[in-house]
Amino acid sequence: MSLINNKEVYSTVEFDLWADKKSLTEDEKYLIVKYLKKNEKTVEAGTAAGRILWEMKDLGFQELYGYDYVPEFIEQAKQRDRSQIISFEEDATDLSYENSGFEQITYLQQIVCFIEEEEKRLKALTEAYRILKNGGTAVFSFLSFESRIKSPFVFYLAYLSMLRRLSGSNRSIQYIPWLKLGGKYNFLALLDRGPYPYWYKVQEAHQILTQVGFKIISVGSSYQIGKGKMCDDIESLKHELMAGMLYFVCKK
Repeated sequence: MSLINNKEVYSTVEFDLWADKKSLTEDEKYLIVKYLKKNEKTVEAGTAAGRILWEMKDLGFQELYGYDYVPEFIEQAKQRDRSQIISFEEDATDLSYENSGFEQITYLQQIVCFIEEEEKRLKALTEAYRILKNGGTAVFSFLSFESRIKSPFVFYLAYLSMLRRLSGSNRSIQYIPWLKLGGKYNFLALLDRGPYPYWYKVQEAHQILTQVGFKIISVGSSYQIGKGKMCDDIESLKHELMAGMLYFVCKK
């Protein structure tokens, strides 16, 4: 099956998986409970069918909003929310929310990494900054390139790099094809066929967040969360093992 972009992936072969997904991951629960307040107005980017927001509601969070760039996800979320307890909208890069409209924002599920174009990823983060109140809290997750290269996956990256050199492609090695689609192995990844999620390096993610205007207060990977302690800055993180996803907690 030939897919054009990540948006099409989520609206077709990955749709059922994410529409039916339930409960919080350990990483998500840790970040939400530790850094977010239940009585503050909160919006989630890349909400899919609203999984995280429904779990937050059950934890006692009150004023919740969510948006996604896949219309089918938003429709699914609205069908589940007949009482309209949670407000759902579309589009992560051009939001209709007012300036400084939220006290908390969550960009979990690595939503930014599935926006293919660099300028659109920057715009999505700029929009996040715009809608957050001064003093508000933002939680971001990214696909971690450092975690990838410290695993056996590094052999695939070496193969992919060689394949791109031979074909004359100048695509960054941080654009990596989906290895699984719809729960099945994607053998087209061996031919370097897209779509391509983008995997961030720690320094790069830190740079783009601070460029937008965010102040970093905590950073770490799934490994740090498993130990129950995030790092205060990226310099501290450089001296620790990294595994799993990359997380930043920020203030405006």
